[in-house]
Amino acid sequence: MAPRRQPQARPSTGGRMTENPMVARTESLWDRFAAIDPGLMRLTSAMRAVLGAAATLAVLTALHGSDTALLAGGFTAMVTSLAIGDLHPRNQLITLGLGAPLSLAALTAGAVLTPYPTAAKMLFLLVICLAVQARRFGARGLGLGVFGFMAFFLSQFAQARVVQLPQLGAAVLIAFGAVATVWYCAGPRTMYGVLTRLRRAFDGRLHAVLRDTASMIAAGQDVHTRSRALERRLDRLHASVLLIEDFLDERAVDQATDDLLLQHVSRTEVAAQRLAVLTVRAARKQPSLNDLGERTARQQLAGRIQVLRHQLTVGTAPPSEHYEEQREVGPARRPAESAHVQDCFPAVDELTAALRDLGPRVGLRPERGTRPRDPATLRGQASAVERRGERDTGSRKPAATRQAFQVTAASALAIVGGHLLSPQLWYWAVAASWVVFIKNESTGAVLLQSLRRLTGTVFGVVVGYGLAALVGGDGPLLLVLVLVCMFGMFYTPSVAYWAVTFFITCMLSLLLALLGTFSVHVLLLRVEETALGVACGILAAVLVLPTTARRASDEELVNFLLVLHHLLRATTGSLGTGTSTSWVRAAHDLDQALESFGRACLPLTHPLNPQRGRRDRARHLVELLESAAYHARSLAVTAGRFPTGQCAEWVPRLTAAADRAQETVTQLIHIAHRRPGIASHTPRPRVTRALSLLSDEWPMRRPEQRLLLHIDRLDATLIVLARALDPLASEHGHDPGGRPPGTAPRPATPLRGTCTSAAAAVACAHRT
Repeated sequence: MAPRRQPQARPSTGGRMTENPMVARTESLWDRFAAIDPGLMRLTSAMRAVLGAAATLAVLTALHGSDTALLAGGFTAMVTSLAIGDLHPRNQLITLGLGAPLSLAALTAGAVLTPYPTAAKMLFLLVICLAVQARRFGARGLGLGVFGFMAFFLSQFAQARVVQLPQLGAAVLIAFGAVATVWYCAGPRTMYGVLTRLRRAFDGRLHAVLRDTASMIAAGQDVHTRSRALERRLDRLHASVLLIEDFLDERAVDQATDDLLLQHVSRTEVAAQRLAVLTVRAARKQPSLNDLGERTARQQLAGRIQVLRHQLTVGTAPPSEHYEEQREVGPARRPAESAHVQDCFPAVDELTAALRDLGPRVGLRPERGTRPRDPATLRGQASAVERRGERDTGSRKPAATRQAFQVTAASALAIVGGHLLSPQLWYWAVAASWVVFIKNESTGAVLLQSLRRLTGTVFGVVVGYGLAALVGGDGPLLLVLVLVCMFGMFYTPSVAYWAVTFFITCMLSLLLALLGTFSVHVLLLRVEETALGVACGILAAVLVLPTTARRASDEELVNFLLVLHHLLRATTGSLGTGTSTSWVRAAHDLDQALESFGRACLPLTHPLNPQRGRRDRARHLVELLESAAYHARSLAVTAGRFPTGQCAEWVPRLTAAADRAQETVTQLIHIAHRRPGIASHTPRPRVTRALSLLSDEWPMRRPEQRLLLHIDRLDATLIVLARALDPLASEHGHDPGGRPPGTAPRPATPLRGTCTSAAAAVACAHRT
């Protein structure tokens, strides 16, 4: 009898070994789902909200609570998931514990003043002002402000009285207890569970990048849709890295493993980005149909990338010395596009090495026997985190104070107008005017948020009316639909705010039908109150201490340049010391500043912006800053691999190049400070994708060459940014960075003539 054949283990995307193909397929689908929702945070929040509300209603029903108590309990359970924005489980419980007494206090104050409408409205304005002022303390301050506002809103919505306070207070406490129990039982309960999910999201998004990269290299051409898809994959990968870094910044898990995870995740991301950049560079060259060697190289490269998607092992390509030899003799023997394909193989090797060092378990558990870092390192990292916190808090204070005046003025107008529309439902207008200012700093952002709010409300009224009419008076089915709408509200990404508002309005329509107060008049009044509220918000944003989107983006641009200056100083000041964690954290600060700049520019770059010239100029600036962030991120990662004490002759050259880049950054800060408040009448720039801008990168293997290359490219990109910010300087015959117009920065040392040509290529790509 022939021996029985053992099933072969199949590698999966996360380094897990499975024997059943069905199990492997299920795990692959789960990893893709985790990549769509990083860390399953939206799913966890939605499930917690639904289960918490269901548990609260079940307990109150068993205790024979009144309809008002059921409303208060379900509303409070929903608000808890809405208000808590912490990533760390312990921080979430702390915010939840602080929110309970605050909610009881606001509910009590509202119930006491319900018989006195004027006093209640005045106190409501004070609560709104304090809630907005609390935003200066970050995510926890924002959450506590939401707790206070929503509790007072509940007292006005339910027309609570003092005699009802015992049962309402009990319902609120039951809601907090049910939510805390659900949160402990559902979802990750420890910091390691959250990190495990974030790592799984990182792996899933990395494999999506590799899939699109292999598809592009196999096709052999840079199709617009392929390049855009690959760029979106890279953005999602970068978002997952930011989530990991934000979680570790919020509360350290283990200092040694935190540093190791930050370094390896950053290195893996940079390697994946570099592979994508070189792939686009190779795909931009039309393949030669008669070159069998080129077709074979493309097939081999695509196959290696596909293998890399499924197993974290060293690739099968020849060693790097083989490629160095090919570079010496290759260009005279094979076409240039084949050389571009061959340049991608070392990038695959670099990504493979990064994945091997990262491993499937790095950072998920502290290693046994791990020794803590030395006190000097811990103090240095603690001081860096403290400085970053002071900078963030200092930047939030004036914005929170200004916005407190704006929201208070908008709410006062909404109270007056809402009372004229409906003396009973005036608070809907106040809620709309308050919500449009959340996480928005400029007038354009408030206008955009208002349009989303109004659009979601209109569609929600139509769909909610249809659902309520179809269901009729079926109480259990209405309750199920309410929970479904609640799930959709929390699972929808925050960027699609119109969809969030849509689910909120549908849920409100179903609640009115469940309470027996549903009518077309009430739904139309909901639309009118929302329109009034957003109009009051826009009016307050325009008249009360206005801040334009241009001014807000300039402030974030200055912040980006300051962080970039700090990164350059930290990188060149510690070359060869081996302390790469500070560089990685500085690169993380730069990514956060870039994200803030993108949010500030969103009203300008939005497709609905009717001013096409301003929209293209804003997109042009975003692409330039993304290119600069790529080189800065690569610079920080490469600096960590700089040989310690072995390349002392390179340090002066690198320091001189970094000094020139810092000088350019200083000039840019001055330009950003003295820019006029109105847009200049300059020609519309040609907006080019970041991947296309970066695809001129010349591949370098040695760390010191890579460092110098990234510094020179960064300097060249900053010079183009200076021309984009101050085009009049070039017209008058001088460059804002102190160089003649049309010239690139002189490199510290020539790398076979590549640095000068590379910088000129970047400048030409950005020229309008």
